[in-house]
Amino acid sequence: MPVRCVPEKRFDVSVKSLLEMRHLIEEWEDLCKRSLEDVVYYTPVYTLALLDTVCNGDQVQFVVVQDGPVLMALLPVVIARLPVPAIMAAGSAWMSDYTFSTVPLIDRTCPIEAADGIIDGLQKLRRGEWLLPAANIDGQCSQVLIRAMERRGMPWSKTGRFERASISRGKNFEDYVSGCIGSKRRRELERCRRRLEELGKVTHEIHTSEAGLNQALQAFLELEVSGWKGKQGTALASKPATRNFALSLFASSDESLRRRVDLLLLDGKPIAAGMIVLCGDTGFTIKGAYDEKYSKYSGGLLLEIEVIKSFLAGTWAKRLDAATAGDHVIDQLWFDRVPVGNLVFSFSRFAPSLRLNIYVRSLELRRQVKEWLKRKLQR
Repeated sequence: MPVRCVPEKRFDVSVKSLLEMRHLIEEWEDLCKRSLEDVVYYTPVYTLALLDTVCNGDQVQFVVVQDGPVLMALLPVVIARLPVPAIMAAGSAWMSDYTFSTVPLIDRTCPIEAADGIIDGLQKLRRGEWLLPAANIDGQCSQVLIRAMERRGMPWSKTGRFERASISRGKNFEDYVSGCIGSKRRRELERCRRRLEELGKVTHEIHTSEAGLNQALQAFLELEVSGWKGKQGTALASKPATRNFALSLFASSDESLRRRVDLLLLDGKPIAAGMIVLCGDTGFTIKGAYDEKYSKYSGGLLLEIEVIKSFLAGTWAKRLDAATAGDHVIDQLWFDRVPVGNLVFSFSRFAPSLRLNIYVRSLELRRQVKEWLKRKLQR
């Protein structure tokens, strides 16, 4: 049953441990169904898959807003051990290498009051500066948090903006391809498809449950670790912890989170694979992989064309989110854009606007240093 909101109602706010959240799984899942935005990364299945394998759950706390037993908002957070700058008390929404958005779960029936509860919880945890990295900064959750901040006269800022690829339903496949993908790119992909078909039968498979999903996941893991990601040690199967994360997320029998693996096969052998998890009406890509022996045939992009075709013709999602941290090859095929960036605010009692400005500059400096180091390594 949807929760009816009493105007200006104040909810109960607490900070809970991971152990305490394990006793609220049913309530947590119910909040996900009522969330203002689809936030797959903070669903119980996704969050626990990470905290039980890759991440240290002891460092994560959960700001929880409740109306009696009903969860109205939730945000997992961490407190920086060495805040930047060091004079500040910095906190952040919890994020991992496999988390691409940090907006909280906020009940859509009374979002302002639920957002107020999140702000109360963050203040209770730590006065000072707080960061929500890689947030959908123009989305509804960010907007209600900003409104809650402004009602209290607290300063906030958006920084580190970039655009993430997305695709929404509306056009049929033929209109999308002709209207959104340039003629040169279309000809290249058509030529790659023809050349690949000269080698054998090319097929596309979709796996969403049981044995088929598990087998498709294994195919993905083998493809990814056999390529450059395996050599760099960044493939999911390169380390036991990340492999267990993938198994926990995709091989689980838990039906509260929908999962999908797409395969492109040549004579029945997988040569490209893509992983998607779905929350509400949105599908979020996790990772893609391809057999590098067929790299000149653009197997990864040919698979993406099949995913687009399935998406536009089907009803399994209303939007796909590329879940990237910036420029990506998928930008060539997905042409909607979602603004992403850092949402930063200050709860300091002393000169909050000044402190916020200093903190934002420190984040920008850190971003510039990372980009400089990345360019140096690529030379």
